[in-house]
Amino acid sequence: MEGEVSFLELAFDELPTEVAILDSHGDIVYTNRAWRTFASANGYVGSPDSLGVNYLDTCDAARDDEEVAGVVADGIRDLLQGTQDLFSVEYPCHSSSEFRWFTMQAVPFDTPRHGRFVLVVHQNITERRLAELQVSGKNRQLAMLVGFLSAELREPLSSAMETASRLVAADGADAAVLAEALERMDSVVEQSIALSNQRPRVDTQPVDFRSAIEVAWEDIDHAGVSLRIVGHGHLMADAHLFGLFCKLLLNHSSHRDATAASLSRIIVGTTADGFFIDDDGPQMPAEERAQFSDDELLGADYEMVDTAIVSRIADLHGWRLEVTDSELGGSRYEVGGVTWT
Repeated sequence: MEGEVSFLELAFDELPTEVAILDSHGDIVYTNRAWRTFASANGYVGSPDSLGVNYLDTCDAARDDEEVAGVVADGIRDLLQGTQDLFSVEYPCHSSSEFRWFTMQAVPFDTPRHGRFVLVVHQNITERRLAELQVSGKNRQLAMLVGFLSAELREPLSSAMETASRLVAADGADAAVLAEALERMDSVVEQSIALSNQRPRVDTQPVDFRSAIEVAWEDIDHAGVSLRIVGHGHLMADAHLFGLFCKLLLNHSSHRDATAASLSRIIVGTTADGFFIDDDGPQMPAEERAQFSDDELLGADYEMVDTAIVSRIADLHGWRLEVTDSELGGSRYEVGGVTWT
């Protein structure tokens, strides 16, 4: 019998997941090596093996602060009382240096001499959870983009095209020019909505960087703010999406804080593998910066449509987008991973 116990303990110790066995009172009577290692590495107060600790009492003590703790305590009690045969729950367990998620599964088993026990297994599911959050974040970006274009552009654009068509029928030369411009706008909208098909990349061509910035600057309201462009060249991008990208970033930079009168100049320049936009306005709060970064995976709130679209366009081109402090005293939007021709 002792040989069998040692054999089972050895087998449990080889598992990469944390394992504990609780008795009928909820006391921990066994933990495996992974459990002990996790406890030691995460500053557990007490013996790393946790033997003798009442798992139910620990969960009950934390239920006011952590809702999942109460759920776990109730689930294990159901197993001990025989009202459930399996309990499973997913929960976050973030450390000071990383984000982590686990799943806890527990099953009861009966012994002839010592009654009922519960086998508890904790498994790290961080990689799966991050992948799910990434898909969710991208889908949210796409939904916002399509909603923005549909609600804000399609209806007035359709009305304008109908009006232009009637004017062209009346032999209006200026109306023909207007109709052509509206058709180009309609094409841009259609291509932008096509982002929702989740293509991993877009079709690119050489785009004149300086010209694109100048056109985007003319399309926004930048009263009282000066623009200086440093550097030039052609980068590989979708011309229409890059124009939208520049317009939204420049607009965000020049209107980031409508109450701030300190913003007076913006410098746009090239780098070895990308470009940047510097301003001398107020520095961007951390919460707003998170909207431009991969922190979206951890629940950043995309309340601003323009940042969602900008992030999506950068992602489709395979670019890196980061917001840091500018040497001008404001914020710096830096784009990397760009291919120059």
